[in-house]
Amino acid sequence: MIFRFISKIKQKDKILYFFKFSKKMKSEEVTENNDNKSLLEKIFGCCMEKGIEQYELSNKEESYKEPSIFSKSKKELENEFSIFPTCTIRNEELNKIEFTENGIIKFILNLKSLNYQNIYDENNLKISKRNSSIISDKSPLIRFELKKNKNYFKNIPDFQAIIEVMINPEIRSKWDENIIEYKIKEKLNDNSDIIKIITKKQLDKISEKEFYDKRIGIIKDGIYYFFSSSIPDNSNIISLDYEKANNYICVMILKEDKDNFYFDCFNQIDFNIEFPENFIDINLPNKAVNFFQKYFEFLKIYCIGK
Repeated sequence: MIFRFISKIKQKDKILYFFKFSKKMKSEEVTENNDNKSLLEKIFGCCMEKGIEQYELSNKEESYKEPSIFSKSKKELENEFSIFPTCTIRNEELNKIEFTENGIIKFILNLKSLNYQNIYDENNLKISKRNSSIISDKSPLIRFELKKNKNYFKNIPDFQAIIEVMINPEIRSKWDENIIEYKIKEKLNDNSDIIKIITKKQLDKISEKEFYDKRIGIIKDGIYYFFSSSIPDNSNIISLDYEKANNYICVMILKEDKDNFYFDCFNQIDFNIEFPENFIDINLPNKAVNFFQKYFEFLKIYCIGK
C-alpha cells in the first residue's frame, strides 16, 4: 500500500524506463473481458464524451510510439499531458502537475523541499507528515525516509530487483499480507500502466479498500523516480467490489552509494474516513516498520534465487 513495477530496462534519451513486466505475467492479467473491446477503449469512452473525436490505439502487444496517444500534430502535443491519457488525470491534478518526464520529476523533487513534522526516527527509518499537499487537503501527506545498508544482503540487489519486489503485482502479492488483489488493468505503454489494488481491513478503522491508479517509473542520472495516483472516479474502467479509496500521491525516490540504498517515499491517501488527530502518529510507525521488515526479508531471499 505504501508503494505500488518492472522487468526490463530500456534506454531512451538518457532516461531509463522501468515497466516492461516479466514474461511470466499472463495475458489474462491485463484484461478481464472476453469481448473484443479492450479496457483501454473503455477508458477512452469518457474522453469521447468530452469531445475528443480522434485517438489512436496500438495493438495490445505493442507499445505506443508517440508520447501522446491522441492523433494530433507535434505542435499540439507540446501543450498536452504526454505521459498519461488526458482522461486518466484527476481534476485535482490539473495545472498542478506537468505530466511530462521532467514535469513529474520536478513535482517529486518539490515534495522533498516541503516542511514536515517528525513522527518517528529510529533504526534508519524516519517518518514525518504535513497536513496537506498541493493536490489535496483532505488527508495528510506522509513521508518515509529509509536507509538500508548493503551488507544486509548476501547477494546485493540491483535497482531492478529492488523495485520489482516492491511493485510487480505477481511478486508483491507473495509477501504483502495486506493485499487481497493486485493486477495490471491496462498497459498504456512501455513505462506506464493502470493497476487495480484491493487491500484488507487495517488498524480496525480502515475497511477493505479498492484503488485504481495510473503509474510510471523513470530513471534519470542514476536515480529512480516512481509516480502513481488514482484515476478519476467516473472512469469506465472502474468496477468496484469494495469501497474506492483515492491515492492522491504515491511517490518513491531510490538512489544508492557504495554502502547503502536510500528510499524517500511520499504518500497521501484518502480512505474516506475521519481519523482522530493522533491516530497516524500512534499507529503508523509500527505498521511501517513491519512493512519494510517483510519487504527486505523477501528481497533478501529473492536476490539469492536470481
